[in-house]
Amino acid sequence: MKTLPKLICAVVFVAAAVAADTKVQYQFQIVHAFGASGDGVGPGGEAAMDSKGDFYGVTTSGGEYGNGTVFELSPGANGQWTETILHSFPIFDPSDGWDPFGVVIDGAGNLYGTTVFGGNGQYCGYEPQGCGVIYELSPGGNGQWTETILYNFCSQPNCADGGEPTVDPTLTLGPDGSLYGVATNTAFRLTPRSNQWTYTVLYTFCNETGCNPTSGLTLDSKGNLYGEGGTGQCCGIVFQLQPSQNGQWNEVVLFNFSGSAIEGGNPIEGLTFHSGGLYGLAEDGGTNCQRVGGCGGVFELTKSSGNINDQILWSFGGENGAQGELPAGPVVFDKRGDIFGATYEGGEGCGVGCGVVYWMRQQKNGRWAYYILHSFNGSDGVEPVYGLLLDSKGNLFGATGGGGPNGYGVAYELSPTAQASK
Repeated sequence: MKTLPKLICAVVFVAAAVAADTKVQYQFQIVHAFGASGDGVGPGGEAAMDSKGDFYGVTTSGGEYGNGTVFELSPGANGQWTETILHSFPIFDPSDGWDPFGVVIDGAGNLYGTTVFGGNGQYCGYEPQGCGVIYELSPGGNGQWTETILYNFCSQPNCADGGEPTVDPTLTLGPDGSLYGVATNTAFRLTPRSNQWTYTVLYTFCNETGCNPTSGLTLDSKGNLYGEGGTGQCCGIVFQLQPSQNGQWNEVVLFNFSGSAIEGGNPIEGLTFHSGGLYGLAEDGGTNCQRVGGCGGVFELTKSSGNINDQILWSFGGENGAQGELPAGPVVFDKRGDIFGATYEGGEGCGVGCGVVYWMRQQKNGRWAYYILHSFNGSDGVEPVYGLLLDSKGNLFGATGGGGPNGYGVAYELSPTAQASK
């Protein structure tokens, strides 16, 4: 475990409302710039936050061995944050993984994550060793963290258990402590039982409904799982996995995307439940973009009279992509029902745009107003990765995969002013 010096760079950004007649203000602050000596490089995958407001995540490379880290960012006095590296991943070590991708946290403060490579599983085709692992990092009383490998992917013949997990979210934590996820074309569950973990293949994709899941899994209160996939009848699907009494899981395609401008296509980045609806992001389609195939949009799936209806709530793009392009998800909701998210590209910086953070609020007429909260310019980050974390005070936290003072990504905070909360 390694603690690095504190770093803070603050910028105040006044965000102009898009398609709305109000102005909102958020304060943007870099809480950590990655890439210093011994630090991680390139944040990736989902992040997590504990009850104290500490921010946890991974970098896909860098650290002591150059193959990725798990880090903790802790807020201190006067708005300063301190980074602690909890674990650095080695390379070609069958007792560990490397190239981590996202973390989740349980109520006891244990972290769970996956790596794309490493472990003692079978050869995956082009990497020299291992197809990834599921690991746990547990905090100790002395401030040290202990890593435990819970499962090695490709441990079954012909890699029937999957390998190289690379879609977001890589893990979803269930109420009983089980971990759910997707590895290649396999949906899995890892269940804690009597001081050991049991790995179960729930479903194998690549059938008439499509291959190549494009997101991890979202769990509802009844134990059903939801995700997104490629192909289908045309341009991607949203699916449900239902458990049956005999232990088998059945796939139900809830919606087939047509790829049209008004319906969207290629759903990605994960799904979010809110007030009976299922919300997600389409990489293609939309009516607000000059790019061939569209710039994507925020979609809502609702059920009415037994039918699943799709509605694009907002289309990304705008003039020269100023309103953001290519969404990074999943979206998050606050208590009021406002939507927050980010895009990989677009905005007003970096020529074609380095990405934006946005806010959506539903109006009395049912339509959604869209606000740009921050437009990245390279010096403060490039390409926001995955989604956002929202704390109880309405502060937003996220990371970029590149840019910033060192050029290797940043962790950032966006704090609402009194004007923005009206």
